[in-house]
Amino acid sequence: MNNQIRYKKKDILRIIESGNERELCFLMLYQVYFEGAFSNLVLKKADKSAESLGKKLDFTRAMLYGTLTYTFTIDFLIRHITKEEPDEMDPITRTIIRMAVWQLQFGENIPDYAVTDSSVDIAKKYNHKVSGYVNAVIRKYASAPEAKKYLEQYKPGIRTSLKPEIYGIFKKDFGKSRAYDIGMAFLKPSGTTVRFDSSKISQKDLITELKEAGIYSSPAKIISDAVEITGGLKGLESSDIYSKYGMFIQGEAAMLASLVADPKEGSRILDCCAAPGGKSTHMATLCHDNCSILSCDINETRLELVKENAERLGLKSISVQCCDASKIGKEFKDSRKSFDLVLCDVPCSGLGLIGRKPDIREKITFERIEELLPIQGAILDSVAKMVAPGGTLVYCTCTLNTEENEKQVSTFLESHKSFHTVSIRKYIPDTITLDDDRKEASENGMITLFPNLDGTEGFFICRMEKDRKDDQE
Repeated sequence: MNNQIRYKKKDILRIIESGNERELCFLMLYQVYFEGAFSNLVLKKADKSAESLGKKLDFTRAMLYGTLTYTFTIDFLIRHITKEEPDEMDPITRTIIRMAVWQLQFGENIPDYAVTDSSVDIAKKYNHKVSGYVNAVIRKYASAPEAKKYLEQYKPGIRTSLKPEIYGIFKKDFGKSRAYDIGMAFLKPSGTTVRFDSSKISQKDLITELKEAGIYSSPAKIISDAVEITGGLKGLESSDIYSKYGMFIQGEAAMLASLVADPKEGSRILDCCAAPGGKSTHMATLCHDNCSILSCDINETRLELVKENAERLGLKSISVQCCDASKIGKEFKDSRKSFDLVLCDVPCSGLGLIGRKPDIREKITFERIEELLPIQGAILDSVAKMVAPGGTLVYCTCTLNTEENEKQVSTFLESHKSFHTVSIRKYIPDTITLDDDRKEASENGMITLFPNLDGTEGFFICRMEKDRKDDQE
């Protein structure tokens, strides 16, 4: 059976124009589940098409992200309630039924008949042979006793929609109670935060100007030079305010990494794995563009984003170069020991971004995490050669996994005796609550941000410094 789906832009336009958001969502889900697409990118394309037709895709967005977020829970409920096995369904059937169960289980005021009828129509169009089966499974789920659909009776991993290999990491590293709190926090909608140049405008005045432009915002949770957008987000990037005040859409935890790095005017800075340029542009702004930043990334296409963002913000201190950070010590031999500050936000499992990137729930595996560990170690080993005596090395990830975080730092320090961690207490804003564990960690140069405690993405930061005496790095 051929389950590949082929369609063109004109087909998407026709579907959007007809108002069939369920069919549109089905096509996007299929791309994410079975063609390796990323939900934010397929949605961005659909949004552009919708805007050209004067349409909005609010229901599509909710259904897409909702189904992806709850896929693990949905598959469990399908097995438990209908006795059918999602993994044995063909890709088209599986996508349709997952989407239907999200509507029945998590959607608001959606009639059962609307879910059933629309699902059968989609099945008839893309694989008519399964329409009867789709109809039967969805009706069986819809008619099942509500008691079976009550999520609170099931295990924490089901309630938080985290498969065992992810939930197991959280439980091992943070304990049962905190693992559950983290998982539940990831189910809450993530806000969009925007950094701005506080030398150009105050937070209060920016909120006022944004409101006058039809964009609503409030103070960010932990960073004073940032606001959280609460309405009118689509108009932000096209507004004059966006570039006028050096604004950049970025998570608050990632902003904190640049504050912990504490770049100085006149310093030479290396930003590894830099695309799309959030930290590079932030550090340049903190230095009032009076520094020299070399932004490197292995992906040449994404590196163009660093250039575009630097140009948009009028920053002259940033230059870019395509290179593999794990080999940078070999490729840049002439620049060894010459950077006052090296920041590396390494490739990681991304478990801290689950709240805003639900694809991660489905795509990350234990095997993939294991593959990342030696890459992270190799990057640290390589970039260490670039740090000048007395210089600073900042290591960060957007994950909540001690294997990728604290243990990676520990392994590095064991083999690089000229480096040591330093207290970062003075860089941590008062808006971040420090319990005893965090106080101890911050004195040892490290902090981990959590969605349940800080209202941010999960993020790890460590600041290390190199001894001033020359060595053999």
